[in-house]
Amino acid sequence: MAARGAQPVLLEEIWLPLPLFAALAEGDPAGWDDLLYPMFAQRCGVHVARAIDEIGFCAAAAAQAAVLGLPAGHPCARVQRRAFDLGGRCVESRRSLGDAHAFHYTVAIT
Repeated sequence: MAARGAQPVLLEEIWLPLPLFAALAEGDPAGWDDLLYPMFAQRCGVHVARAIDEIGFCAAAAAQAAVLGLPAGHPCARVQRRAFDLGGRCVESRRSLGDAHAFHYTVAIT
């Protein structure tokens, strides 16, 4: 979750296959590096080679809106990502949600 000051601006849910990421399961996510893909490579030996993002819009559910400091039903941008390793396996599924009025999206995975 990214934050501007103390207010979160992005809510993310990330699913990782436990057999590949067991090294992360035992630690506290608060201690994770800011850049996840280099951390995945360093700590787990998983190298992300490519990702597919699908971008859409939705209304924030009450619980999501509360985390983001928005009213329930507020328009949000939603990015759904699937990331693949060098062998083509899907190694990450991620859903990111943020205020549609402040939406700006740039991605570069190299």
